Amino acid sequence: MHQSAAAPTVLGSTRSAPFTYAYIDAAQTGLGYFVDPKMAAATERHKIDLLRPVLKAVNDPFRVVLDAGAGGIVVGMCRGWPGLPNLRLAGRVLDRQLRVWFYWPNEKVIECIDQERLRSYWLLWTVITPLHYLLVPLLEALAAIVQRRPRSHAPLEGNGAYLHLDVPSTVSYKVQTADEYKNQTQDQWNDNPCGAQYAQNSEIETLSWFREIEMHRYGAYAPWMPQIMEFSQHAGEQILEIGGGLGTDLVQFAKNGCHVTNVDLSRRHLELAKKNFELRGLTGTFIHGDAEDLPLENNSFDLVYSHGVLHHTPNATTLISEIGRVLTPGGRVIVMVYAENSWHYWVEIVLRRGVIGGLLQHHSVGEIMSRHVEFTETGSRPLVKVYSRTRLRHMFARFDNVQIVKRQITAAEIPLFSRWIPLNFAAQLLGWNLIVKATKPVNT
Repeated sequence: MHQSAAAPTVLGSTRSAPFTYAYIDAAQTGLGYFVDPKMAAATERHKIDLLRPVLKAVNDPFRVVLDAGAGGIVVGMCRGWPGLPNLRLAGRVLDRQLRVWFYWPNEKVIECIDQERLRSYWLLWTVITPLHYLLVPLLEALAAIVQRRPRSHAPLEGNGAYLHLDVPSTVSYKVQTADEYKNQTQDQWNDNPCGAQYAQNSEIETLSWFREIEMHRYGAYAPWMPQIMEFSQHAGEQILEIGGGLGTDLVQFAKNGCHVTNVDLSRRHLELAKKNFELRGLTGTFIHGDAEDLPLENNSFDLVYSHGVLHHTPNATTLISEIGRVLTPGGRVIVMVYAENSWHYWVEIVLRRGVIGGLLQHHSVGEIMSRHVEFTETGSRPLVKVYSRTRLRHMFARFDNVQIVKRQITAAEIPLFSRWIPLNFAAQLLGWNLIVKATKPVNT
């Protein structure tokens, strides 16, 4: 959700007008009010051009907000994670059934905080604070002694070469959207098709090229996928994939007798997926569109499948509603998202990038993920989110038979002292992927 600036309104001691919120600085010594009806739609992490109001000195922002009757608070952040007073204030405000957002001015990003997200930030604070004050000075001292050069912030994974393809710059090549994150998502995968960097020995866009990518995906990277994702269990059914990438997974459904449709925000992905199908003699329907507003009929698919898309869309609950709309009663959904409680998140992103790399001094975890989780040669910063099982169960509460499993960790990611642990068991504990399986109620 990309928003235009809202003119601030100072209310004094009068009761607030609708959609009035309090902006509070990170030190919680200054407070001002602004009015913006669009804030109500900010349910996760969004780009927003927030014009901060003039702040007045306060001693007890919580009491001032209650007395003014504001609908919630926006707390400005001066570093990557909230401080202890910010967390306590957010908890008190949420307990009064009011809205809470954290705002990073340098990133122009706002993040909606509910009780579950607040618990995540409490955990983040608990982990980061001692590391920040103990580990960082030690690392800086060691760096000064050995005169090391600063670490470069290359992508977390770097094997292989990007397939950087020039794409038309015409407006028609993109889905028209006012959301900056959706624009970044289109730029990312129009210029850097997902998974293309793993094809090293084949000519681009040939059948051998697509097969080399496929072999890496189900061999070296994620051998668990064919079984867990049920590629061979839906013969004769109508299958919709949201965000099919190069079409690698959708090919598996089609080869097993499914009637397949692919909706993708990236036109370049869609073109490559269609080429993949043509080279294999397979048929499918390919639609360029936004999954938050699917151009499809109600009750038209037996299975909706989406691998690694939900965590890139700004309004995930809207997308889930669309999935429920197009599924037939009793239809099935299989969705993969990135896991918050994972080795990749806590060690690679928070510890390595955030604490040791120093990025959390100035950037939120969400910004660090936007910069470093996905492969890019063009500087695109798509939205990247992580989820917990609790949050996913809440988001899929309208579905029946909700199951969540965790997978995806490679042997190289496991520390040497832990490599005696079976890889499958390690993936269930520390894996980067959460897979949600659920059923649309029959009586809907």
